[in-house]
Amino acid sequence: MRALRAIASLVIVAIVVGGCAGAIERNPVPTAVASEKASVPSIPGARFWADETPKDLKKAYAEHLQGVPKLGASAPLVNGRTQIDVLALSGGGSDGAFGAGVLTGWTARGDRPEFEHVTGVSAGSIIAPFAFLGPKYDPQLREIWTEYKTDELVVPQIVNGLLGGQALADTGPLRKLVAKYIDREFLVAVAKEYRRGRLLTVGTTNLDAKRPVVWNMGAIARHYDNPEAVQLFRDVIIASAAIPGLFPPVNIKVNVDGKHYDEMHVDGGVTRQIYVTPVNLPFQAFDVLYSKPPQRHLWLVHNGKMNPQFGAVKPTTFQIAGESIGALMLYQHKGDNYRIYRMAQDAGADFNSIAIPPEFNHASTEKFDLGYQRALFDEGIRIGKARDWRKKPSDLPEERPARVAKPKPEPASPAPETPEAPAAAPTEPGDAEPAAPQPPGQPVAMDRVSDLETSATQ
Repeated sequence: MRALRAIASLVIVAIVVGGCAGAIERNPVPTAVASEKASVPSIPGARFWADETPKDLKKAYAEHLQGVPKLGASAPLVNGRTQIDVLALSGGGSDGAFGAGVLTGWTARGDRPEFEHVTGVSAGSIIAPFAFLGPKYDPQLREIWTEYKTDELVVPQIVNGLLGGQALADTGPLRKLVAKYIDREFLVAVAKEYRRGRLLTVGTTNLDAKRPVVWNMGAIARHYDNPEAVQLFRDVIIASAAIPGLFPPVNIKVNVDGKHYDEMHVDGGVTRQIYVTPVNLPFQAFDVLYSKPPQRHLWLVHNGKMNPQFGAVKPTTFQIAGESIGALMLYQHKGDNYRIYRMAQDAGADFNSIAIPPEFNHASTEKFDLGYQRALFDEGIRIGKARDWRKKPSDLPEERPARVAKPKPEPASPAPETPEAPAAAPTEPGDAEPAAPQPPGQPVAMDRVSDLETSATQ
């Protein structure tokens, strides 16, 4: 929300003073047709459109997933079915500390699975590579999300941003931080897991095309001996977290018909806050990629609150615009969550969702407030240990035990007409046969996974 207010402020001021600034030099892809043909030099299968619906999924995956022998090749089998665990990490800015804490707490609990597909958007893109490589990278997650304050990640450049620059802040320090952790050896580790049939993908938004893009980080990591591949891996993460207006976009070099251009990429949350499939198809369409339809378990980590937070808005332009954009993004996020839930319902997949509890109210005084992030990281650890996942979106009510209606007696058949008989003698108390007891109603299982009833809920 804090970042969104800053974006709103920038947009408004840019409208007023934008004509005062000179244009920033670029060599963009010239047309939509050219954009369809654009490719990353020397790294086949590096990315694809997230909104495409390929007619031949096997052919599309053969083109995009080069170097993967078989999807889910390392996944466990239960009753002859491959078990596919998908971890999806949403955007959220500094609230990414929550997702890092959830994974750390889940590790401590002892039943964190190996995910066959890990997806990340914005803040989630910074968590995703470490989550993909497993619990041994939990210390790096803790360090990234609890040890670096605002001035160690971004440098304000308010005047430059308002007078025609690309953003209100420079992310040079953040780039250095990403480079510290993402090096050649890191890509070697990602490539090794990719060859086992596991996927790591990150979402960005191609701002020129106004379309979502999914980056196959495993395909990029295969080229770990190429310094440009190492840099591209880092650039994709920075681009996915590039909140428009607040952080500068990332221009990525591409080729079209032998000519060199660039594409402007920004925060993946502009087009999708969270996702579980790399292309726009239902789960059943992906069954052709497996020898037998797998059992899917979806784990959605929302780095933010999924409930509206009341707060009186000051009657100023920036406040009104900022709060409005915040509400817009919240309901986009809720919509993505519900869409995935319906996809899971249609495919018989196991849906699990978690978010920052609405009662978490630790105050934050700056963009990356260490006190706030450490408290949020600890809250994530607590919830991760409790494994307190919702089986439905927070807007859908929990089911309660069903009430069983008492059966109505069947109407008696009309008796045949007979001569009137004398009235029967009254019966003594106790002569009547007692009514049969009704069976108790069977309660409906609560649609929620939780080992601790007192754990925080959405």
